[in-house]
Amino acid sequence: MSNEKKSFAETYGGMFGAMLPLIAMIGGMLVMVAMGMRSTKNFWGAGYLAVIAGFLVYKDKKAFQNAMIAGIRDNIFAFMIACFLLAGVMSKILTASHLVDSLLWIMSKANMSPAFMPIICFFICVVLSSATGSAAGAMNTAGPIMIPLAVGMGCNVNLICGALLAGSCFGDNLAPISDTTIASSLSQETDVMRVVKSRLKYALIAGGVSAIAYLVLGFMGASQGAAGAIAVDGTYASSLVFLILPILVIVLMLKGSGLFTSLLVSEIVGIILLFLFGYMDFKTLFATDGLIAEAFNGMIGSIVFILFIFVMVSLISHAGVLEAILGFMRKRAKSDRTAEIAAGAMVSIIGVAISSGTSAITFCGPIIRQLLRPFKIDRARAANLLDGLGCGVGYLVPTNPGCLNLAAIAVASGVVTEGYNAISFVGYNFHSMALFVVFWFAILTGWGRRHETDEELAADGIIIDEQ
Repeated sequence: MSNEKKSFAETYGGMFGAMLPLIAMIGGMLVMVAMGMRSTKNFWGAGYLAVIAGFLVYKDKKAFQNAMIAGIRDNIFAFMIACFLLAGVMSKILTASHLVDSLLWIMSKANMSPAFMPIICFFICVVLSSATGSAAGAMNTAGPIMIPLAVGMGCNVNLICGALLAGSCFGDNLAPISDTTIASSLSQETDVMRVVKSRLKYALIAGGVSAIAYLVLGFMGASQGAAGAIAVDGTYASSLVFLILPILVIVLMLKGSGLFTSLLVSEIVGIILLFLFGYMDFKTLFATDGLIAEAFNGMIGSIVFILFIFVMVSLISHAGVLEAILGFMRKRAKSDRTAEIAAGAMVSIIGVAISSGTSAITFCGPIIRQLLRPFKIDRARAANLLDGLGCGVGYLVPTNPGCLNLAAIAVASGVVTEGYNAISFVGYNFHSMALFVVFWFAILTGWGRRHETDEELAADGIIIDEQ
């Protein structure tokens, strides 16, 4: 135990000093928001404050440098950079294809009411994320199409983005091939499909509440009237063929190609189609203000800010802050109920601190297993609490990578200004809110709690240490 503590970097001011990078970043963001500076680029300054704070409190500057490098070299961050850049290209391709114009024309012919757009956006992402197990895939596939389409019909962009985010969260929380489902199941030493089956009732309750909310708000917003917004001609009706791009993304992901490969292959097809349709030439593709350059420029703001998030998390982690929080929660696990409360609080706190449900689930999973193991609480339930609260909290934090990604897609689609960010729409993510309430209700009331017998545990090769 003492050796474990010695492995952490020493900081001036003890634990408060170790927490200073986190305090500086969150505090800086809150001050900027209060002053009306809500652009992701404004938040770069808050990230820079966190780096300065870390430099000042770390006693060993080489340890500070190593912690920073560890954050920058994080594999998840590297993967996110590639996916963000490709998501920007996909958004620009779909914009250049006039696909939205063709869909608007179809909507006008079908006399589709804008009132149904929020719930349609929600269900589209529910299907996409549940089929692929990827919230990012759902947002990157549906966002570039549905955001400008819905706004073109007169819908509230914040409500639409919230619905897309909520639907994406649904599959991320429930799909058997979702990274959060796999991480939560394996960390609790249980079977993925058993977890999914037991999680279904919680997900459906949260999803049902969300669907009702989007239907109600959709009709409330429709009273403002936007029928004239979809009065368009059929000039670009043939652009409907570009729907093959998001469909191709889904098909490739279902075949196991992965988000990066699926996006890249689909974009190659998209670029070829743009040339064939005459919507693009060599210059407009590669110019300094061309499609590729503009796509990458639109994502730079989010990428730089995410870099600062990973660096900040690495700084406080190497200084022992996260371990201290976990240890504090562990001491309060005295019964079934208090153990689950400690576990729920742990995931919630880490989810906010890290701004990522996936990272919180991965980090907290082994500790929660240690917390709940002596009480023989069903491992599937433990996985459900871990994933439900991780997704519930994670997608409500404006600095969550998924939220930043969706905001960047909205900016890239051209329907909002560059200063647009997730603070504007996370309040419309009703599914994450419902997940948070449902799982805390389950913790506090004991609803759905069951215990595994020694025979069940032994059958899975689990040995309980009676202490």
